[in-house]
Amino acid sequence: MLELYLMPSNFVAVAGTFDHLHAGHQQLLQAAQKTGLKLLVGLCHPSMLTAKAYPESIEPYSVRRQSIIQFHPDKIIPLSDIYGPAATSPFIKTIICSPLTRPNVELINQKRKLNNLNYLSVIETPLVKCADGLPLASTRIRQGLVDRDGYYYPQIFTHDLKLPDSLRPLLQAPFSPIIKTITPPKYLTITVGDIATISLLNQKITPDLAIVDLKTKRQPIFPHLEALGLKPGLTSLNPPGIITAHLVQQLLACLRQPQPSLLVNGEEDLAVLPAVLLSPLKTTIFYGQPDKGLVKILVTESTKLKALNFLKKFI
Repeated sequence: MLELYLMPSNFVAVAGTFDHLHAGHQQLLQAAQKTGLKLLVGLCHPSMLTAKAYPESIEPYSVRRQSIIQFHPDKIIPLSDIYGPAATSPFIKTIICSPLTRPNVELINQKRKLNNLNYLSVIETPLVKCADGLPLASTRIRQGLVDRDGYYYPQIFTHDLKLPDSLRPLLQAPFSPIIKTITPPKYLTITVGDIATISLLNQKITPDLAIVDLKTKRQPIFPHLEALGLKPGLTSLNPPGIITAHLVQQLLACLRQPQPSLLVNGEEDLAVLPAVLLSPLKTTIFYGQPDKGLVKILVTESTKLKALNFLKKFI
């Protein structure tokens, strides 16, 4: 009961997971602020999130709670079901929802009727759309396809991208620090390059996806994938110094329907950038830095931004 948490007053309620707080969440919370009522936020407890996609990347309750603080709620309470105090409290007058959560509001109002309470006034805010026309959602952020503002990462690959000479010195530096030992990753693992792939296989770690060209320093070293210890998957043409749209399409296909390998006819070096940009959060990507060692990249929102900034300089 809300009375356990608050003194009697009139409240507007908004509820959700609020994972990777994004533009859609902001719209909901700003709409609640504009009502002039005291703001009650129901924040989903982890027990409600077990069926969510990409659960390993869902932010902890404490992080999600801290993200909401900037909207100055009068109270944040944990939710263990879709109802919370909204179905039982006479002090909640209005509820904010999106078209996706409107069915939950209808269920809440049905319960309020059973409890001899007035229906909540409903304010429905429109969904924020990404460039591909689909709604912005935390799941898509965890999936690695969009950022918190709804930027759709694949949209930068509508045509082949050419590496400008001015960018070559920057990309010759390791994307992340060189590692000395390989620790088995917990989640999705991608290798880019034959040497990186061999390094993991020698440690009895089989990557979920190996992007290879069967060459090292542009010299053929393996006659076929099986000689490298890989099973056939998809293939793509990708000349040196280029990131082809087809390579990106095939990479996305590998991420949608898991494939053991992506064999590149040409050169796979630059595939590191689209791999970082398009992979789910918490993916681990390994690639070899010539004459230096192995580089390990943990895919995060910040590493995606770094990759995107590089790619925006391609021509």
